[in-house]
Formats: sequence, structure tokens, C-alpha cells
Amino acid sequence: MNSNEKKAFVKRSLMSRRTFLKGSAGAIAAALSLTGGSKFLTQGIFAPNIARAQNKTVVFAIQEFTHDIFKEVLPEFEKSTGLTVQLEGGPVSGNDMLTKYASAFASGTSPVDVMSDADDSSPTFMRAGWVKALNDVIPQETWDDFPESMKAHIDGFLSIDGVHYRIPHEFAVGYFFNRKDWLDEKNLAAPTTWDELVATGKEFTDSAKGTWGTTDGLTKPALLYVFIAYLTAQSGGKVFDFDEATGTALQFLYDLIYTHKIFPETALNNDYTAQNELYMGDKVAFMRQWPFFQGVAQGNTDWYAPDKVVITVPPAGPAGSKSWIGGWGYSIPTYAPNPDGADELIKFLTSKEIAPKLAEKQGFLLTPRKSILAVLDAKDPLVQAMSLYAEKDVFAARPFHPRVAEAQTVVDDMASLFLSKQSSLADVLKQGKDLIAALDQ
Repeated sequence: MNSNEKKAFVKRSLMSRRTFLKGSAGAIAAALSLTGGSKFLTQGIFAPNIARAQNKTVVFAIQEFTHDIFKEVLPEFEKSTGLTVQLEGGPVSGNDMLTKYASAFASGTSPVDVMSDADDSSPTFMRAGWVKALNDVIPQETWDDFPESMKAHIDGFLSIDGVHYRIPHEFAVGYFFNRKDWLDEKNLAAPTTWDELVATGKEFTDSAKGTWGTTDGLTKPALLYVFIAYLTAQSGGKVFDFDEATGTALQFLYDLIYTHKIFPETALNNDYTAQNELYMGDKVAFMRQWPFFQGVAQGNTDWYAPDKVVITVPPAGPAGSKSWIGGWGYSIPTYAPNPDGADELIKFLTSKEIAPKLAEKQGFLLTPRKSILAVLDAKDPLVQAMSLYAEKDVFAARPFHPRVAEAQTVVDDMASLFLSKQSSLADVLKQGKDLIAALDQ
């Protein structure tokens, strides 16, 4: 990506909170009001072509926790096309996407045909010409199935000048999960402010039992940034500006760990799998986590109960109860070994027939598409949560920088220095500001 392209890309933005509130809440209400007919469409937009490529295998890379769900629908695709889909584990962060695939793409090769890609890596792949335009691959009916409130998101992080290079399969926001069963035992309510988060968290923190008020996955790269950006949305800061409100967010996390001691210091070395295991191991009272956790929790049938994973709005900081949006989507690498098969697979996965079946089973495959919401139960926890967060104006725009992956690494590194007590908050804010300025040169 050259400097002019970077400057041009900074003009793009995610949807505003007001736009999402108006568009998504309306789409949810309208879709859930539909009645009649069978649960899934019997006639969809997917009409497979006969496989033309000599290569009959399509390599599809996506996070491993989704594989069992895809295996439920892929036999239909394989029977219709004569192709075989080979599932591979995909990276769990945008940084990992760049690390795993950039070298191959730069050399004019690709190990996969279809991949799940993140907001923070996709802009680099698009600008470098490493992913294929999808306007002529995905039918217009599918693009029209997304609510108007997602248009800015699609036009920003998934497109360049109206050309789409990625199609969303996830609309992600950090939901606030609560152990309502624990809260009820102590006659407590879920915390609604930062102060209540601390006070209520202390009720459940017991070092002898190894239990904590709250936690998150804060390992580098990327995951520490996610939580800092989440708190900064609540403090009213601009995380890449390293402003005073960003300092407020950093100080609050520091205090959760070291002053109030309701947040384990070991979280700095934990990924999301470790975070989830801690929660499902009955060691945490509440936590922020992406919507995929709902499916993970329900899949743990020996442990799961609805009152163990109740979603409420995030505790409000100085700027209110906020949580930023992001997401993953399907892309086809420019150098996919089987481009024809990739076209067929991505059309199949995003069709009005198949996308709802996938979304019903896993939050990582849920977006507020009209066809999806039309078949989901109004009592589904994630559908209710999406509607609640829209109603309460919780959604905040994803922080943007034209070199977003590098900017996130700056936040990761500076936050780590402060939280590991290697640098003061004042020094971290100054150094972070200088490093971001250097990216803008």
C-alpha cells in the first residue's frame, strides 16, 4: 500500500452508532415479525455450477471452533458441485492473518481458496491486490440482504471505491456476560457502571478459591488492544490518539488488576480459549467476550445453563455504556489454487439458504441479515442481545487508522509496558502518541 492509498483509505469509516441504532434495530424488529412458511427457505439464491476446474478440492480456512458446524452443511455443497471442501484452522486475529498469509500472497501464491479474514488485516490485503473482487461473484440479492445500517461498514473495511473484497459472516461486538445464578445467590444485580463493576466484583473475588470478579484475554498481539479499545470507548477516548481519556481507560484496567484485585494478572498471558475456560470453570462472575462465546458455552452441555451466560449492557464509564463493533468475513485470495471452486463455495456459504443455518448454531457466523433474523427465534440470546445493545445505543465505531494493524500493535506494546509496571502512564501516553505520529509520516 503506497502513501497516497493510505491517505485515501483513512477517509473511510465504520457506521455511526446512530445509523446502526436506526437501521439494525428496525431490521431486527421487521425480520422477527415475519411468520408463515417453513423455518428455512426451500428455494434459495444458491444455484451451483458444475465444477469446471481440474482441481476438485477447495481449501477453506476458518477458526477451528466452527468446523463441526460447517460439516453439517458442506455435504450438500459437495454433492451439488462434485467438489470436496478441506477445512483448515484459520488465525484468530488480524495480526495472525498478516503473519500467516502475507508472505505467500506477496510471492504470488496462496495456501487456501477461501478464508475468514478480519477487519484489521483485510485493508492491507485489499490494497495490496491480494484478494479477489466479489461484486460479480456474490449475487446482488445477497448484498441487499444486509440492513442499511451495515452499508458503511461494508463500504469501509470490506471495500474500496464500491468494489467489495470481503463479505461479512460475523457482526461482532463485545457482549457483557454475567453469572446471573451467582448474582441471584447474593441478591445482587449485574454491574451497570465502572464503580459497580469494582464493588460487585469484590463480592466474588477469593484468592484462596481462585475466583475473580472479571477477566479477559489480554495476550499480545491484538487481544490486549481489543480490551483497551473497549474500555476507551467507555471512557470517551480515541485510542490511537493516546489522549487523556485513553489514559483513564489504561488506569482503570491497571486498578482492576493491582488496586482492586478483581481481575487476574495472569490474564495478560491468556488468549480467549483460556479466558473461556476460566469462566466455564466457575472462576469468573462476569466478562466481556465476543458473541462466539454463546455457542461455545451452549456446546459445553455438561456445564451450560441459560442463567450462567446472561448478557447485559456493559458497565458504563465516563462516556457511557459502550462496546465497539468489528467483524470477520469471507474472502478469496487472488492466487487461490481453485478460483472456480472458491467462487462456488463463497456463494453457497453466504446464500439465503445456508447463512441462516450457520448463524443459528454459532454467533461467529451471525450478522443482522434479513434472511438470518427471519428464521432465528426471537428468544435467541444473541438476537435479544443485538436488539438490546441497539436500543441502548451501546454500539461504538471501531477505532480506525489507515495502518490499523501497526497502530494496534503500538497500543498493545504501550499498554503492556504500563500494565507490567515498566513505564509510567504519562510516559506511555507520550511515547504512544509519538509512535502513532511516526506511522502517519
